[in-house]
Amino acid sequence: MRYRIERASRRFFDQPVREHHVQVRLAPWESDTQRVLSCNLSIDPPAEPACARDCFGNQVHRFALIGAHDRLITRLVAEVETRLVNPFDFEPIPPSREHDWIAHSLRQAPRLLDFVLHRSDFTPALPETLGETSPPTFDPGAAILGQVQGAMDWISAAFASRSMGNETPAPLADLIASGRGGPSELAHLLIALVRGWGVPVRYVTGYIDPGYFEPDEDAAGESAAPCPQTRHAWAEVLVPGAGWRGFDPSTGLLADDSYIGVAVGRDAADVPSERSIFKGEGSAAETQVDLSVTRLE
Repeated sequence: MRYRIERASRRFFDQPVREHHVQVRLAPWESDTQRVLSCNLSIDPPAEPACARDCFGNQVHRFALIGAHDRLITRLVAEVETRLVNPFDFEPIPPSREHDWIAHSLRQAPRLLDFVLHRSDFTPALPETLGETSPPTFDPGAAILGQVQGAMDWISAAFASRSMGNETPAPLADLIASGRGGPSELAHLLIALVRGWGVPVRYVTGYIDPGYFEPDEDAAGESAAPCPQTRHAWAEVLVPGAGWRGFDPSTGLLADDSYIGVAVGRDAADVPSERSIFKGEGSAAETQVDLSVTRLE
């Protein structure tokens, strides 16, 4: 699949600020299953972005605005080709050998322990029961892929998914208390559960096919209108024999070529779309984000 991504972020300050240092994670990544055909980042007031990699290998653009300004507009235009048509297309490993495969992977790349041991307000250690239900327990005799799919089914049955609107990730305690969350909260729940099994799993942000924002065929009234496109979030599990495979508990699907990856981390705190510091009396009074993902023929 080929996609064109157009994203504009507009931040307005109530008073001028200066010495404004910004880093953004907006550009799609390059991998065996995803190829970036073109990518352009523009900034107003003008600034020359420098590209670097963070500790997770994500592409980060950094720039600085020294003079006084009362707005910051960042625009991304990119075209991407995604190639993972079938996420089940790999040679499976017998369940009896999967634990050894993961143990070997951790020995070969100790940094993977970041995606097993990390706990935070977004991905805490889960209690034995959540309200009136109990999270699935790990079965060493069953395939990990099937167990993660079962965990997504449990999340869908136990928690309601909010529509794909703009959201700021909330602590997992909020999801557990309300029984309702967006893609970020549901992804964090899946991550917390799978890490409790001792399996590496990471948080992913990116973009998805515009068809996911279209209303159901039988929708009526306000629900018949398309949802505004937003940045999406899901989880990637290190599946023995396959490598990283994406699982999206907000849709109940495995990530395929309709998903466009941008950045990975232990949780949402590692991969903000934008992070900045500045001097001055001003504060960001308003932020507007417009996103358009278009499927190309």
